[in-house]
Amino acid sequence: MENTIEYICFICIMIPLIMMTITMTKKARLLIGSMALGVFISLLSSEISGTIIQAAGLTDMYYITTTITPLTEELLKALPVLIFAFLFSDKKETLLSIAFGIGVGFAVLENITILLRSVMENPSSVSYLWAFVRGFGSGLMHSVTTMMIGIGLSIVRRQTKLLLPGIFALLAMAATYHAIYNSLVQTDLKYWGFVLPLITYIALTPLTFTGRGGKKAGDAGPA
Repeated sequence: MENTIEYICFICIMIPLIMMTITMTKKARLLIGSMALGVFISLLSSEISGTIIQAAGLTDMYYITTTITPLTEELLKALPVLIFAFLFSDKKETLLSIAFGIGVGFAVLENITILLRSVMENPSSVSYLWAFVRGFGSGLMHSVTTMMIGIGLSIVRRQTKLLLPGIFALLAMAATYHAIYNSLVQTDLKYWGFVLPLITYIALTPLTFTGRGGKKAGDAGPA
């Protein structure tokens, strides 16, 4: 039943996104397409993580959400950004748009799926506070980690000697950040975990304006 819910949500989200790209400009199409790709990656990573967990016979949810899912999800989210940087453009503004779009699309499917499961299992657990926690917590976290990849890749892409170790470091950083978030929200420090993505987003935002037009402008649970 869980997989059925996820696939139904996937279809409901993807159809309007795909239809929207037809009428968009090239720049808008890239962003909407990135979001659609993020939705697909969310579904794909869920299937891959589930297969790994089942094959390994894992039952410890804390271990799964701090080891398996951060690695799987961050690697899959980063892959399209890496491919685009190598085959098309390594401009920071473009990579950031793609990276953030992928993160948002990923979070949308994940949050909606978790919402439906929560409503079915325990309706009283869902509230406005729950929605804000999911949005600013795990929802923003997925975008922040992919933003890190985009910003970092725009720097190391042109540094031949730093390229491979730089990519590895970026992937490790994103997976580690994800694991820290998932770890925090399952402990007594969960409220710090919920605000961590927002704090990081605020810190990273000035970097997204640097270089544009040659000017600088001044859980509810683990994911």
